[in-house]
Amino acid sequence: MAFANNGDQMVGYSAIANAVGGAVVAAPLDVTTSLTNPAGLAFLKLGDRATRFDMTVSVLNPIRSMNGVESDSNAYVMATGGFAFQSELLGPDLVIGIGAYPISGGGVDFPSAAFRLGTSNAAIVANRMSMRIGPAAAYKINDRLSIGANLSLSLNQMSMKNMTLVPGMPPTVISDNFPNDVAYGVSFVLGAMRKLSDRTSVGLSYTSKSYNEDLVWNMDDGKWRLNFEDPQTVAIGLSHRLTDKLMLSADLKWLNYSDVRDTATLYGPAPAQNKLIAYSWDDQTVVALGAKYDMSDRLSIMAGYNYGASPISEEDINNNAGVTAIVEHHLSAGVTAKVSHHSALTLSLIHGFKNEMTASVGPPTTVSFETNLLSLQFTYND
Repeated sequence: MAFANNGDQMVGYSAIANAVGGAVVAAPLDVTTSLTNPAGLAFLKLGDRATRFDMTVSVLNPIRSMNGVESDSNAYVMATGGFAFQSELLGPDLVIGIGAYPISGGGVDFPSAAFRLGTSNAAIVANRMSMRIGPAAAYKINDRLSIGANLSLSLNQMSMKNMTLVPGMPPTVISDNFPNDVAYGVSFVLGAMRKLSDRTSVGLSYTSKSYNEDLVWNMDDGKWRLNFEDPQTVAIGLSHRLTDKLMLSADLKWLNYSDVRDTATLYGPAPAQNKLIAYSWDDQTVVALGAKYDMSDRLSIMAGYNYGASPISEEDINNNAGVTAIVEHHLSAGVTAKVSHHSALTLSLIHGFKNEMTASVGPPTTVSFETNLLSLQFTYND
């Protein structure tokens, strides 16, 4: 399950962020800096009345296969949106932002022919989405330094059928259909941004894991519970305006998957029914590179590259059936055009190159995944 992804976390939260490969920690380009580095709000270009609104609508085309059988789900639509503003009451050094952003998720719908369990086959069907909604604030300490924070309500939505459990020979599976359920929680982001010169900036951000309540399913035999959280991350970024028209950016990000995707317990109605889920994900280090070139006052073009080694290794493929978060290389491009004095449109495409892995433990399950994400963003400055 994944969008254009680093593991199961999105590369970017907007068309602009995706266009530059997610390299935005020191390059605040829209209000989604509220999540990537809230300190960037203090240096974000606002309108004449110090107000900005960004909304992105995206169409995802994931291409997944398991043992040569493709998933039936290959198109998803999602939307993100947020705004930022300065208040006359709070002064020009404080910028407030608020938004709603899907940060992780996806789904698979593999027919029974895709996965063999012993002498029989099992369909693998799952859907998951994680979203964060909440405010952010940035304070400009001086013309070169800002700090920021974000506090978000975290929503974790999941349904699943026949997900693999418990390492061993042969693997066992959940035999019931767990319908859609939503669990709530909180998360926060802390950030800082420093302008080293008029052309160069550095940014640093820390994102907490999502502290979610358990997912709870009411089944015929009673309640089943599972805790599922998104990882904490640490990111550092550097941006440099090489010329008046060309800006380059680079990010290095660490995702602590081993803390939240190592093992989990699916709690059954009775202790004897509890099952261990052995994800065994590794931590991931992501490198993101981006470029933005202003061709004129009305037209800009962007490009990006993003790399993160798969957090799932070959020995854990059968413990993650239906989880195809193995894409490693992404290339992206985009264009922004001003359509009026106050508004602009951005179109971007990010492609995750195909990666294929075969299980080295248990049945020789082979999975492959590549993805395309087309996004259209509307920006309004007032």
